[in-house]
Amino acid sequence: MREMASQRALKTERSLFYVVAEIASKFKDSIYLSIGEPDFTTPKHIIDEAKKALDEGYTHYTGDKGALQFRQVIADHLKKTRGIDVSPIDGVEVAVGAAAANFAVFQAFVDPGDEVLLPSPYYPPHEAVTRLVGGVPKFMRLKEELDFMPEPREVERLVTKKTKMMLINSPANPTGGVFDEKCLRALAQIAIRNDMLVLTDECYEKFAYDGIEPKSIISLPGMFERTVLTNSFSKTYAMTGWRIGYAAGPSNLISEVLKMHYNMLVSAPSISQRAAMAALLGPQDCVREMVAEYDRRRKLIVSGLNKIPGISCVMPKGAFYAFPNIKELRMPSVDLAMYLVKEFHVAVTPGSMFGPDGEGHLRISYATAYEKCQEALARIERAVEKLKKT
Repeated sequence: MREMASQRALKTERSLFYVVAEIASKFKDSIYLSIGEPDFTTPKHIIDEAKKALDEGYTHYTGDKGALQFRQVIADHLKKTRGIDVSPIDGVEVAVGAAAANFAVFQAFVDPGDEVLLPSPYYPPHEAVTRLVGGVPKFMRLKEELDFMPEPREVERLVTKKTKMMLINSPANPTGGVFDEKCLRALAQIAIRNDMLVLTDECYEKFAYDGIEPKSIISLPGMFERTVLTNSFSKTYAMTGWRIGYAAGPSNLISEVLKMHYNMLVSAPSISQRAAMAALLGPQDCVREMVAEYDRRRKLIVSGLNKIPGISCVMPKGAFYAFPNIKELRMPSVDLAMYLVKEFHVAVTPGSMFGPDGEGHLRISYATAYEKCQEALARIERAVEKLKKT
């Protein structure tokens, strides 16, 4: 029988994340520092609105763009937080999570052979979807010594006549880095000079620490007309299972994104839209409380990692990930991750999963309970001590 799988499927590998997670699931005492998912339950007022929507029979299609009332709320939110004017009529497209919104953006604008500038280390689906649509990834190296920001002069050297799009992810997965305004302005000028589209993935918009307020490249002069902003409710409001997000920007760009999203998924879940609308309109104390707790865990994790000989860790400025450097241990990140999960029942993500620039690191998520983070650090310390003896 002939091979039925497409070439794109054959060239796409299953994520190492799930391999590690499956091993961890075999042990009852496993601690998961690999999962990029809030351990909080969706706030009650959001759940209550979803229940109300169900009771009212709000269970039908809302149209391919999403409910207009919800789109208006998103437009108002972006005006308040980014200072931009997007049309709720045709400048906002409600999506089945930011992942679907991003996929639709790539489908809408990247042709085979087009080059896409990606941060590296990268969020794996960003690189995978680039290749799935036939694009060519070019990597903007995020430098540890710059708190995981790129060097704009190096980015400029990557640009060719085939460069179509630049992707920004700040605050970032996997590094926890936040691009400062100086960096964003330099990247914006590169995009303008070279007539590039920009996709800014801002799923961690509320997750910044030490008084930092993340800037958005879409707010900078000359950038609105060439930028699509995608976002999700998964992280900010602990709504991962609700699968709701959006794409926003100039109407001529969003109209193309809409066509791609519709042909994949028709429309986003109506009940999730009502819940997400309640999230934006409701009290924000829940968000501040979650961010404060992540900050407490961040300090614990980074302090603990830096006390372990052979490991060093830059203090992340955003998201809920640390990206410790393990190069002194002279062990491939995959091998170290497997050792930790098999021998000490701590699941972490190998840095190699995030591209060549991720090797020599681990990604550690502190979206799990403080006490579990403490225990995981003690186990990692024992694991490194055992490595050094052997």
